Amino acid sequence: MQNAIIIPGLGDHAGITAWTTKRWLSHGLNPIIYPMSWNDGEEFKPKLEGLLEKIDEYASTGEKLSLIGCSAGASAALNAFCERKDRINKVISICGRLRTGSQTGFRSLKSRARSSPAFKQSVELFESRQPLLSAQDKKKIITVSAKFGDELVPANTSAIEGCCNIDIPIMEHTIAIYTALTVFYGRLISFV
Repeated sequence: MQNAIIIPGLGDHAGITAWTTKRWLSHGLNPIIYPMSWNDGEEFKPKLEGLLEKIDEYASTGEKLSLIGCSAGASAALNAFCERKDRINKVISICGRLRTGSQTGFRSLKSRARSSPAFKQSVELFESRQPLLSAQDKKKIITVSAKFGDELVPANTSAIEGCCNIDIPIMEHTIAIYTALTVFYGRLISFV
């Protein structure tokens, strides 16, 4: 059995994320939902420390451990990977904003992170770390995006050059996330 820590987005929807991934157990992958409490006003650094403690806890069992970040959780997963590369098997970013981008208005990072300064800090931190990813690191990362449009995460902020970047034939942010976790979960499980 392999463990996968799944980090939900800004809404911290642990219940629905657990429900959509419950069948993963029958495929040898134990989903562990880790909400970041994005909207509690806390800075990103202590949130990342909590996630790293959880990673260390599960990695100490000797079983493989992967991270799956959904939406805002994607940059958190990748920041954790940057600090625990030796303990993490694979990382999957699902509809995650991984760069600030040049968008203004509703789709800007400033607008999207209005309720969570920690989310903005997470994106900015990973954006500064992304150029440091090696070719070997990039083989451990896959990004998943909505092929027909994501109203919250611009396409030019969600892929990583040199990684496996896939588009699923869906439109709309939330629908794409839960479709990736259910309909297309076989591809995710085979990757990890």
